[in-house]
Amino acid sequence: MTQIINSKDDMAQSGFTREQIIAMATTTIRYDDAVYPKGYDQNLKEGDEGYIAPIYRYEDEIQYNILERFGIEL
Repeated sequence: MTQIINSKDDMAQSGFTREQIIAMATTTIRYDDAVYPKGYDQNLKEGDEGYIAPIYRYEDEIQYNILERFGIEL
């Protein structure tokens, strides 16, 4: 059964714990830290001349506006 949680009251009735709500409000974001020259062609593929490999970094980011809606403070 899917539950839609839109408020603090909904959260209280859902049975979800504070930790579960925080986990649901957390998204993993991928950043590319590679340095590309101005005008770099983002369509180049590995093996193409001039290709620069991305340097990916992943960070978990909490959507604080969601927590605020449920009355959760960190």
